[in-house]
Amino acid sequence: MINQTKRKIMNKEVSENNETNKNRITKECKSFVKERYLKKFKNFTKALKEYNAIEAFAPDGNIWESGQSISEEAHYVMRLASQYHLNECFKAMKIDLNNPNVKEELEVGNIGTPGRIAKVWNGASVDDDREIGNGRWNKPVRIATFPNTSEVKIPITKRVDIISSCSHHAIVFDTISRPDSYAFISYIPDQKVLGISKLQRLASNVSSRFFLQEDLVKALYEKVSAVAGTESVFVSIVNARHGCETYRSTRSKDGSFSSEYYGGDFNDSELRKQVYRTL
Repeated sequence: MINQTKRKIMNKEVSENNETNKNRITKECKSFVKERYLKKFKNFTKALKEYNAIEAFAPDGNIWESGQSISEEAHYVMRLASQYHLNECFKAMKIDLNNPNVKEELEVGNIGTPGRIAKVWNGASVDDDREIGNGRWNKPVRIATFPNTSEVKIPITKRVDIISSCSHHAIVFDTISRPDSYAFISYIPDQKVLGISKLQRLASNVSSRFFLQEDLVKALYEKVSAVAGTESVFVSIVNARHGCETYRSTRSKDGSFSSEYYGGDFNDSELRKQVYRTL
């Protein structure tokens, strides 16, 4: 049995870890957020309480999949709190927040550069699907499935576009900025056939988070495998351009990276080659 002294130490460590992951809204931050929040919503206290109760989760995770939820109002509190802290970051970097290129001018609907960055990283709302980080807050995509009445047992392959953001540098990597880059999802149906158009929605929802590419192909594999009810899934991202290599560091003109993840029947290398030949 764990003695009382050891239990107190363990409880203290858990408490400290939880506190590390909590964003403490200071008096100044709360004032900043409240002023802007009340221009759009009511009941600030309720939204702030909901936001404060959200536990931190992985950069490539999703709040709904973490067992939590978020309302439109709490999401807006988060955006505004992020904007406040980005303002402080800009000050630390000695960027003049009154410069017309970065200035917030709410009277004309200009949220300023820190506000725009907060929107890019978090999405404009819980339903926004156009920003780099919206996949952390959107509800997971529902993929329609149909009975495999024809008992087809050959690969079904769909090309998808990938736009994600590196969890190390928060810089985009994608398959749309160079002509030889592409991604695909291939699976061999068992009892179910998937609605093919939803595979792009799934790819967009999952990739709109902060990933390492090798983790992204695995995450897509796991999602498709779960909904299709088969381990015979093959996900590949070919020649994705990584901004963290192209626009900084080595500044490589190529700056590309390929990765794949597969299981089931796709452990057969000849079958994987067959899929590539169909593209």
